[in-house]
Amino acid sequence: MDSIFLLFVVFAFVVAIISVKKVSQGEVGLIETLGKYTGTVTPGIQFIIPGIQSMRRVDIREQVVNVPEQQIITADNVGVAVDGIVYVQITDPYKAVYEISNVFMAVVNLAQTNLRSVLGTMSLDETLSNREAINARLLASLDKETAKWGIKVMRVEIKRLDPPHDIQEAMSKQMKAEREKRASILEAEGYKMALITKSEGDKQSQILTAEGERESEILRAQGEAQAKILNAEAAAKAIELESKASMEYFHGQAVTKEQLSVVQNALAGNTKFVVDTDILGSLAKMVGNMASK
Repeated sequence: MDSIFLLFVVFAFVVAIISVKKVSQGEVGLIETLGKYTGTVTPGIQFIIPGIQSMRRVDIREQVVNVPEQQIITADNVGVAVDGIVYVQITDPYKAVYEISNVFMAVVNLAQTNLRSVLGTMSLDETLSNREAINARLLASLDKETAKWGIKVMRVEIKRLDPPHDIQEAMSKQMKAEREKRASILEAEGYKMALITKSEGDKQSQILTAEGERESEILRAQGEAQAKILNAEAAAKAIELESKASMEYFHGQAVTKEQLSVVQNALAGNTKFVVDTDILGSLAKMVGNMASK
């Protein structure tokens, strides 16, 4: 009896362990009863009936799907090696599990097919210079096709897009030639600008020299003109002073003659004496002083 009870307890414990299921954060659980889908459960502890029910966990977080490398022929018949990555997220777990057998393998195959379709319509130069446009076209195409599988394509990125080795060498030589060409052009432009700058400097120097000489000539001419004006003013002043002196001299002579005439008139009726000229001058001077008083 004790053994039967112990066996029952062990059986119940095993059944309890089997019936308890844990759903982690970022996942959902699909419950199947006798092989048929019966519901979806959220993260946490869930209980199922052992032997009758089962649960499938589905990761609904954003996931990265690698697209293996493949050889693609471009529109100008050049083979390129291309691989990439696709970021996807399961938005409908029921469709992702029950509408297709392996949803991620389907995404990879669809991405490879769309890569061949897109790059096959473009030339090599277009594929190398328009990665963003290629990514955008792939994203639109894949998102449209995978919607029926409950998949949302978030981003598509091309990791490698390599042409054949000989074309890479030719492209490298072309790029080197372009860089040398740009360097030569820049050097020529620099030399041209240096010549222009030097010419402008020489021109400005000549202009400044001419302006300096002109200002010097103007100042010299102004100095000479000022000197002539001063000389003329000095000459006019000298003439004026000389004229004044002459007038004063002639005025003095006239006064002296008048004084002599007065003396002669005074002595007209008297006895004539012989008078020395010095005495006569002193006498005239005396008469003049008397007249001024």
